[in-house]
Amino acid sequence: MAFMAAIGTAAGSMTAAQGIGMVASAASSFSQMQSNRSKARGLGAQATMARLQAKTESLKYKQQGLSVLDNILQTQAAINARAGAGGIDPNSGSARALAQYALSRGAQETYTIMDNQVIAERGGEMQAQQYMQQARGIMRAGLIGGIAKGATTAYQFYLIGGSTALEPAMGYGAGQVDPRLFRAAGLG
Repeated sequence: MAFMAAIGTAAGSMTAAQGIGMVASAASSFSQMQSNRSKARGLGAQATMARLQAKTESLKYKQQGLSVLDNILQTQAAINARAGAGGIDPNSGSARALAQYALSRGAQETYTIMDNQVIAERGGEMQAQQYMQQARGIMRAGLIGGIAKGATTAYQFYLIGGSTALEPAMGYGAGQVDPRLFRAAGLG
């Protein structure tokens, strides 16, 4: 409350030019923070898209795996039909060996596809996490930049002969910033 009173006292002793400068600086600080917030939202949207693309790739691999399984069934059915048509027992001899070979090759391909599915999902999630980390950094930089710009403006106002009413109310000397501002920004 004392801080607000000090700002009111300081604002009352400003010239019009000083007041315009303070307002312009505050608007610039706010604009910087809003710009960074907008960039962070954009990165959040990119993170969502990365997850969505990873899921799409994963589903493509899943569909590919189903196609492989269908192919295995068709191959085994064809082997059984040809063996039966030739009067050979489809569950023994070379017909059985061909069916087992088709099954093992299909299983290898299926496992490869499953690995690719996992890689696609995890790669998308890692990319999304990188975007979110960037977004957090941009938000933090905007907040710190806005606070620093406001503090710099207040200090410059003091240096050019503005009211000294701010100093006693804040309890800090010329050029010093309230440590609570740094804690609020997550820096202290």
